[in-house]
Amino acid sequence: MTRFLAGRVLAGLLTLVIYVTILFLLAEIIIPGDYATQFALGMDGAQLAELRARLGLDEPVLDRYLAYMAGLARGNLGESGSGATVAETLKAVLPWTLLIFVYALAVAFPVGHWLGKVAGWKSGAKGSAGLTIGSVGLYTIFPPLLVFLLVIFVSGLTDNKGMSNLREIFNGNRLSQDTAWFMLWTLFAFAVGIGVTGLLLMRKDRSIPRLVWVPLLIAGPFLVWAALGMRSEVRDILRYLALPIMAVTILAIGEIVLVSKSTTAEAAHEDFVFTAKAKGVPDKQIRDHHVARFALFPTLSKLMVSVPFILVGLMIIEISFAWPKDGAFGMTVPGMSSALFESLENRDTAVVVGGLLAVGLIVFGVRLVLDVLQAALDPRIRVGSRAK
Repeated sequence: MTRFLAGRVLAGLLTLVIYVTILFLLAEIIIPGDYATQFALGMDGAQLAELRARLGLDEPVLDRYLAYMAGLARGNLGESGSGATVAETLKAVLPWTLLIFVYALAVAFPVGHWLGKVAGWKSGAKGSAGLTIGSVGLYTIFPPLLVFLLVIFVSGLTDNKGMSNLREIFNGNRLSQDTAWFMLWTLFAFAVGIGVTGLLLMRKDRSIPRLVWVPLLIAGPFLVWAALGMRSEVRDILRYLALPIMAVTILAIGEIVLVSKSTTAEAAHEDFVFTAKAKGVPDKQIRDHHVARFALFPTLSKLMVSVPFILVGLMIIEISFAWPKDGAFGMTVPGMSSALFESLENRDTAVVVGGLLAVGLIVFGVRLVLDVLQAALDPRIRVGSRAK
């Protein structure tokens, strides 16, 4: 396992270096002008030159790139044109995007895999075709249209009081950045604890019962937050992010259902299934304990490939909620999309590159976790040793 993790980390770091290099050069080439350009009408030539010199914008591109990479190696993401560091800017927006991403995948993957498993086991069963059509529709829906439909639905269901409550939460500064980060670390700690325990038990051919780890993963963090007196803050955050979480879940679940259904239908004709049926093993046990695990690996692999696209869809959804707050549907998600679009408008290259680097790190982390899970679950993968 150590050799496997080391290889994945080294490959990921090399990919990130290439990724940052391309991002930096593209940002310099594609974004017209620089941060000082927006002040051209209010400053004279000497003032603009002084501003560019202070920000290092008058240096050659190669020198700026080498300086940026040297700072990045020390953990310095650079400085925004406004004076704040890029790290401070990202710290303020990342927790909201990550909370939406984590909760959406935590719902979409198990539900989508279960639906695909049930539909694929008997592909001709009643409702299977409808599920396929519905999954294709969810997978291909235009994100802003999905946001619009969700907001219309909530507004109609609550007589527009639901959206008014969300605006009240936002305008009342009831969204705590520190609370959001603590929520993320709590979820991460519970997930790692349960995951490590499960992997250790698997070596002894044992497992954590689903009736134990699912309630623990769901209720455990809430018990911690309630014990620390954070219940009202957590409730406000989850109420505010509920619609974006729902939208990303809908976008992600369609593809998961389709992949899980097709792999389950394929596995239903494998030799081990016919052998189990010949031995009199009940269909439900074959489906849930053998076929479902067979179908899990392709679904995980597809999810690894889809993580960047899910993040892109998430950012489109975030910006789609940013309608005027005095309108009928006004709402703003203070996530990564707001920082990226604002920095693009201001030609703030440091924030653009830093924000997209953060997206790359999220993808790298998620793929590394999914790789480890697949290696631990799939007995055909030999980690750290050669197959004999």
